[in-house]
Amino acid sequence: MNLKRLRTTERRWQIALLSGPNTSGQLHPIDEFERELSAWGDSLGIDVRLFHSNHEGKLLEFVHANAANLDGFLVNPGGLVRVGESLRHVLKDSKKPSVELHLNQAELRGESIFAPSVTAIFAGPDRHGVLGALVALTLALDDLEFLNPEGTSEINRSHGNPRSLYG
Repeated sequence: MNLKRLRTTERRWQIALLSGPNTSGQLHPIDEFERELSAWGDSLGIDVRLFHSNHEGKLLEFVHANAANLDGFLVNPGGLVRVGESLRHVLKDSKKPSVELHLNQAELRGESIFAPSVTAIFAGPDRHGVLGALVALTLALDDLEFLNPEGTSEINRSHGNPRSLYG
């Protein structure tokens, strides 16, 4: 698969996939998923890092330590989807685009506390949802009008803030 042909820039974006509590079972075997994720990144011409933890504090520490060197985040909050205020805030404070990700739609029953703070939400189907979110974030980062950090348009969201749903 050669996804580079979809791209409008040659920039090698740095994207992290954060995987929260109770999500590792969905990605088994994890080493196989990491190889698959790396292959998708190579196909897109980007670098992707997977960080998984069942502890919200470790996810926060990862974002604090790495945000300056990253262009965006995919986050599968898992068990934090309704209670991960600290993770939501650190992602928003990073001023990097973030995409909420779920491997199936059942995880989104009810509300997600991340929804008001993220640029987009992807739900399923399984690992293909990860690829879809990765492609969407990459193409949005390529877009000067939308997420590209060098964009100057009034609708540019490179600062990570989503467009308001209410205004």
